[in-house]
Amino acid sequence: MKTKQVPALVTLTAAFAMCIISYVNDFSLSFLIRTMFLVVIGFYILGCVIKIILDRNMSQMDEEITAQDLGFADGEIIPDMEFVEEEKESS
Repeated sequence: MKTKQVPALVTLTAAFAMCIISYVNDFSLSFLIRTMFLVVIGFYILGCVIKIILDRNMSQMDEEITAQDLGFADGEIIPDMEFVEEEKESS
C-alpha cells in the first residue's frame, strides 16, 4: 500500500472542513487565516503519524508467507489456474 499521500489527504480534508465551518460561522479573514494555519500544521503532523503507523503495520504484513502458513501439506503442489483451464480447452 502506498502511504505517501496520507499526510496530504488528511491535511486537505481538514482544510476543506475548516473552510466550510468558517463560511457557515462567518469568521473574519484574520481569524480564518490564523486558525487555518494552525489546523493545517496540526493535521499534517497527525497525517505523518498515521503514515508511520501504517508503514510499520504494512511491513509486518509484507513478510513472506510459506505453504505451511497457508496450511498446505509438505510437497503439495497447487496447479496454476490458467494452466488448468488451458488443458481443459485443448481436450
